[in-house]
Amino acid sequence: MCNNMKAITKTVLFVLVLLGVSCSDSVKDTVSYMANVPVYVSRDEFRSATKVETTRPLQNPGKICLYGDYLFINEVNEGIHVIDNSDPSSPRNVAFIEIQGNIDLAAKDGILYADNLVDMLLFDISDPQTPTLKHRMEGVFAGVLPATHNDYPVSQIDTTGKVIVGWTQEMFTEEVTYNVYYPRYDYYFLASKSDVSWGRMESYQPGAKITGVNGSMSRFAITDKYLYTIHIQNALYTVQSLYSSSISYTTGWLKVFDIENEGITTVNSVGVSTEVETLFAYNDHLFLGMSNGMQIYSIQNPSAPVYVSATWHFWGCDPVVVSGDYAYLTVRSTNVCGQNGNMLQVIDISNIVQPQVVSQYTMQEPFGLGIDDNKLFVCDNGLKVFDATNPVQVGSKLLFSTTEFKGYDLIPYNNLLLVIGGDGLYQYSYSSDNQLNRLSVIPVSN
Repeated sequence: MCNNMKAITKTVLFVLVLLGVSCSDSVKDTVSYMANVPVYVSRDEFRSATKVETTRPLQNPGKICLYGDYLFINEVNEGIHVIDNSDPSSPRNVAFIEIQGNIDLAAKDGILYADNLVDMLLFDISDPQTPTLKHRMEGVFAGVLPATHNDYPVSQIDTTGKVIVGWTQEMFTEEVTYNVYYPRYDYYFLASKSDVSWGRMESYQPGAKITGVNGSMSRFAITDKYLYTIHIQNALYTVQSLYSSSISYTTGWLKVFDIENEGITTVNSVGVSTEVETLFAYNDHLFLGMSNGMQIYSIQNPSAPVYVSATWHFWGCDPVVVSGDYAYLTVRSTNVCGQNGNMLQVIDISNIVQPQVVSQYTMQEPFGLGIDDNKLFVCDNGLKVFDATNPVQVGSKLLFSTTEFKGYDLIPYNNLLLVIGGDGLYQYSYSSDNQLNRLSVIPVSN
């Protein structure tokens, strides 16, 4: 025992000599770094900014919702375009709803639901060409911040009586003193997360009772008389000084709203992971696409979702869609999303409590996806269409591909394919002969 203790003592002394440990050693340094500085508006100014304009060109389109003969397209953080799509070969831009911080939307029975940073808005769309604000739920998405779109820290914030609607970047320089042997962290990361089932939908008629169809990147989903939303309150690292930061952690919520009879009432908030990115409703389950997997919640009791099961994968951004006994999920790994892997996964959900990944296929950079009539459509460095007759082999049955645009999300519906991306809105017809025919394009305005 004594010999062992001597050996340990000698080893420790040797390591300390090599490290030159000295608790009193310190270094003064001048450092410069970029930080995000919040842009504020008063709450009254924020809530009075919502208005309907004639039209506005597409510039940075995001999520989409098909509602009968109309299409609602999110202009990221700016509002919603209203498109008359009664003739898909000649769509008409008919109105624009200005909504600060808008990302998500859904529609049912003459009402358009949209997020407005911390609020939820309801618009009367009994005549979609002339939407009118019907109701505002204040603070229902408390703690939501606009995305910074960078890895810079955030300077100190104060939202008392104010709303953060954006960021500017400024250079900060300060003199700091730190112990040379302590770990030094120069940058803190803040990132906002940011991407319904397909049933029969009739042509739009004024006053008709129909439910809109959302793309796979949506975080809003409607089933029957309930609206489900994902609410991620940002984990915020606020920098008073580069070496003095306050860190507030928060959580994610699956929120349930009763939207019967054109009203809206919050009926439940279920805690979920802050990694949830997308939401898809199919039959009596909700499928949550996450940055590290997929979770399934039962809505057999629609007002009280209950966790059922999950599958897991390496870190990446991923939406999910479902048809029959199979879920289809894309995983995209970029500098923002995580590791360097891109794939399409096929998951057998016939046993809903034990979903199993049954096949996976290498992709290039997949985003949104959708399935209709045994065809799987994937935004992957353009657009790819696969034969999904045998779901397990879907990735080896490529029917069509194009790289003429870079798609972000899509909706396949009754032989009409809507694809939204950085180049604009593309529409195609598809049929049993596996051919896609381009019908129209609404380009973005540079």
